[in-house]
Amino acid sequence: MLSQIGFGHWTGFVGWFVSIATVLGLALVIRHERRQARSLVERSKELERLSSELLRVNRMKSEFLANVSHELRTPLNAIVGFVDLLREGVYGELAPRQVKPVERIEASANHLRHLVDQVLDLAKMAAGRLEIHTESIDLRPFVLDVASEIESLVSEKSLHLSLVMGAALPRIRTDPTHLRQILVNLLGNAVKYTNEGGIIIRTRLVDTLPEGGPGSVDRSSYPTNPWIGIQVIDTGIGIDPADQSRIFEEFEQIDAGPRGNSAERGTGLGLAISRRLAALIGGMVELESEVGKGSTFTLWLPVDPDDLPVAPK
Repeated sequence: MLSQIGFGHWTGFVGWFVSIATVLGLALVIRHERRQARSLVERSKELERLSSELLRVNRMKSEFLANVSHELRTPLNAIVGFVDLLREGVYGELAPRQVKPVERIEASANHLRHLVDQVLDLAKMAAGRLEIHTESIDLRPFVLDVASEIESLVSEKSLHLSLVMGAALPRIRTDPTHLRQILVNLLGNAVKYTNEGGIIIRTRLVDTLPEGGPGSVDRSSYPTNPWIGIQVIDTGIGIDPADQSRIFEEFEQIDAGPRGNSAERGTGLGLAISRRLAALIGGMVELESEVGKGSTFTLWLPVDPDDLPVAPK
């Protein structure tokens, strides 16, 4: 009987101890969870603060670039304007020894103005201030006109320029200013990195956007309507697969020219701006390349089915 009473007391003690341990354990767990919750709240607030700070700094950077670009444009336009007056003889006929220096001043000023325009465009795109003015354009004469702009650059390097375009291309609805800028950038890039052979401009009309290769733009958000591709194909040095995504990043260059030759070296903004502009007008820029065998840059633009040429009956 005593042993049974002692056992009952022991069982009650164990039960009491387990209950106390359980309560303490739950209290510790709740305390730990509260600490974690406070820590998460604090981290969330810190991340929000850092995010806001990054947005503020990025906005300040864009505004700074835009303001500086605007401030530089005025004196640059004045320099170019006065150089034009000098070459036209408004201030008297230039001596033979003065012609070359004036030409170099003009070339350098135009190059610097082009770089300022690029930085300004980049700042506007980053700030979401670049305006889009859509028009319906006839693509064939438009591409021919752009090609004529770079014909002198092609001739200077003894390259040949070929155009392979269908006779009945559709009209496209896009921003002609931005389209021209993209094509000039792609063609200028092809001329820069091609030392022999030539450049082909080819158009390609497809019913749906074809599948892209490695490093292609994500197609999930693009419509399934017809597309037209404007391809710039060169026989230049080509681009290593490891560098093909990097060249579309800002200020990135592959095999850039020497630092002392800024006109040859450039800024590494042309392709970055081209891809961003293409996205703004509803298209995309993609690349296929092989080292030593040249590159193909394709600008894909959506085509309204109503603008497709009617096949003869």
